[in-house]
Amino acid sequence: MPSLVPISTDDPEHEANKKSIELFKQWKKPFLTAFSDKDPITRGGDKFWQTLVPGATGQNHTTIKNASHFVQEDKGPELAEVIVEFIKNNP
Repeated sequence: MPSLVPISTDDPEHEANKKSIELFKQWKKPFLTAFSDKDPITRGGDKFWQTLVPGATGQNHTTIKNASHFVQEDKGPELAEVIVEFIKNNP
């Protein structure tokens, strides 16, 4: 994925993000969202991806509670459990 979350069309990553979004619109492999609930930058982005990516349909999406932008640091073990369960359910 592109390295930054662009907030305007002037952002140098804007075009790369547009291209990646077009590819994700065709992604039919299993796709899971596990966003945190206190991320000031991406909070709520889960709904965008769940709607956009065909492979997100029917997955057990989750919101990691009491975690911020670096969810893997704030709630690493919980996130790991979610990922392991996702892999088990999508061999």
